[in-house]
Amino acid sequence: MANPPIVLVTGAGSGIGRELARLFLNDGSRVIAVSLLQDELDTLAAETEASDRLTTLQMDLSQPDATQRLLDYCDGHHLEVETLVNNAGFACFGPAINLDPARVANMIAVNITALTTLSMVFGARMKLRGQGKILNVGSATGLVPSQSFASYGASKAYVNLFSTTLGAELEPYGVSVTCLIIGSVNTNFKHAAVVDSDDSRSRLTGLFASSRVMTAQQVARAGYMALQQSKGRVLVGLEARFAVFLTSLVPPGILARLVKL
Repeated sequence: MANPPIVLVTGAGSGIGRELARLFLNDGSRVIAVSLLQDELDTLAAETEASDRLTTLQMDLSQPDATQRLLDYCDGHHLEVETLVNNAGFACFGPAINLDPARVANMIAVNITALTTLSMVFGARMKLRGQGKILNVGSATGLVPSQSFASYGASKAYVNLFSTTLGAELEPYGVSVTCLIIGSVNTNFKHAAVVDSDDSRSRLTGLFASSRVMTAQQVARAGYMALQQSKGRVLVGLEARFAVFLTSLVPPGILARLVKL
């Protein structure tokens, strides 16, 4: 029997990452699930019927050596990652100059640096093998400048653009890069962003309470299917599709003044 394909999923302890890990386990893959919180990984392991194909790694991806540690682990256990899912990320919410600089730095380290370096090192190996897939989780906030999300939106704008360009560079070598661009999703995102402790009149707080918010399962399924079909980009949710439409009509400088979350 052939060995199952190996999938590395970051941010796999909850939300979209957790659902993606489940999807890959269900299709017979071996999953390396990475999360900051060990208790989330323990819960994932306890809930799956495919524990023999699940490896959990507790790791802080904001640390400078995180990518090298992941690579060393895979090499040390003779694991060739065939699919990389860069899902880990969090947001800092509030006026840009009021945020904790250290927390913003950690956010950039996870959302940008870790995603980039993981894509580089594992993408290079995929290129040499002539096959592989990368799924990067972007955001509609990376398309539209939004007050209170300046740094987070900028980090996701990077993800959106980096993914598209990386995909063009790797496509001739049999490697696909998919960017999952999402709107509002019912996950732990708002708690990590400290959204629910801000002004209750915040439009973002109201949005998370609305029926328009998609579930993590819906978003994960859309990203999984797009990855399997080697699509370069998939827009999931009303906000993501509207963001593309809006940016085609209104200059960024005006949008930044109008969009207040």
